[in-house]
Amino acid sequence: MIFIGIDLAWSERNGSGIAVLKGNKKEAKFCSADIFLSDNELLNHVKEQAKDEQVFIAIDAPLIVPNEQGRRVAEKLVGMLFRKYNAGAHPANRKRLSQWGGKIRGEEISKRLEAIGITHSPYIKKYENKKKFFEVYPHPSMVVLFNLNKILQYKSKPNRDHAFLVSMFKKYQDYLGNLKAGNPKLKIPEEVLKVDTEKLKGKHLKSYEDKLDAIFCAYIAYYSWCCPDKCAVLGSMEEGYILTPVFEGMKQQLKEISSQLSLEEFNKT
Repeated sequence: MIFIGIDLAWSERNGSGIAVLKGNKKEAKFCSADIFLSDNELLNHVKEQAKDEQVFIAIDAPLIVPNEQGRRVAEKLVGMLFRKYNAGAHPANRKRLSQWGGKIRGEEISKRLEAIGITHSPYIKKYENKKKFFEVYPHPSMVVLFNLNKILQYKSKPNRDHAFLVSMFKKYQDYLGNLKAGNPKLKIPEEVLKVDTEKLKGKHLKSYEDKLDAIFCAYIAYYSWCCPDKCAVLGSMEEGYILTPVFEGMKQQLKEISSQLSLEEFNKT
């Protein structure tokens, strides 16, 4: 079984990370991590890697965006469950996402994946033998899979200097390396995780970040295949969704939140 992670940039002007794992019911092994610009490059790489094998593809980008403005239900639910971990999601809407080229890239990629026989669905059965792709969001998934109290702050922001980012990348590398003893296991070569980020700056550091994020997305795909009972779909195929691993107890919390949201919508009518 092939597992692919795509850290999709909102525009073809910026690089997107794509990583490939090959796994069975016990463990997955790292195959590759690359950076591509265009949709054609990404899709050709997916076809080349998957070939005739079954494949799960986890994409870090909004894939279904029905709302013109504001937030999707998916972002609201992520915020309710993961805000205390600082793992809330940026609002996804058509006005915001169409600024880069007039189209929503995740939706365009989705159409092309479906055209080559890969089904868009976050609803997964354990060890199912299918070709599927779905939307994920790494921050809440990291909180659960790395058992964090707060997100890893490795993304470049004005108040984070290079030394701080290097320290965060070291933690990220260590957590990914610890997945070799995870459940399920992921084996990543040392040369991928021992990169000295102190020597990387600007676009070189960003490219490495995108590769690590793509590897983690691929692991989410693998984890969801092995442990769908430990994951939740926040939202729906109609309103947009995010698939993420969740802590024990969050599914009950999600039921209560969903009931509240439904009641609020009912009261508006």
